[in-house]
Amino acid sequence: MRYPDSHKAQTRQRIVAMAALRFRAEGLANVGIANLMADLGLTHGGFYAHFDSKEQLVAAACGEALRQQNQQWRQRLEAAAPGDGLAALASDYLSPAHRDLPDSGCALAALGDELARQGAAVRRQIGEEVRALLATLDQARQKDGRSGEALTDLALMMGSLALARLIDEPELSQRLLRQARERLANEK
Repeated sequence: MRYPDSHKAQTRQRIVAMAALRFRAEGLANVGIANLMADLGLTHGGFYAHFDSKEQLVAAACGEALRQQNQQWRQRLEAAAPGDGLAALASDYLSPAHRDLPDSGCALAALGDELARQGAAVRRQIGEEVRALLATLDQARQKDGRSGEALTDLALMMGSLALARLIDEPELSQRLLRQARERLANEK
């Protein structure tokens, strides 16, 4: 049976999307290629028609997850009133809903420590996507008429979300998210 030319690209995209979800939910080490492919109704051997290695898939999947996050940020920023750009991004990112859904949330907060131990290709891809996120945060600061460094904003957001996920006391976790949102919204 002959597939249309677009079939390979569509299959690759399905693999990337499922891997992005599973990596964030389960961690990089806990997602095997055979199980991932089986979940998609594909063979383990078929993986190698799309990727040379798991590392290549990690780079593609995490890169895609961060591009989607940046696209959401840009849409949220566009809809925000002048002066509310950074607060709008922080209110979504530092929300209990985002904390409670790591599989569809920020790949940096879900996988940061694991990504740091990956090879150069993965770290290069993550660095590229982080620079895009920083550019969006810079735009939020400009929209708000703020000076300062977007890198600090990203570190506060990512670190707060990761820590809020680790805390097993709901009240403390909520307080952490709220204080980080307030810090970002009120900082001038």
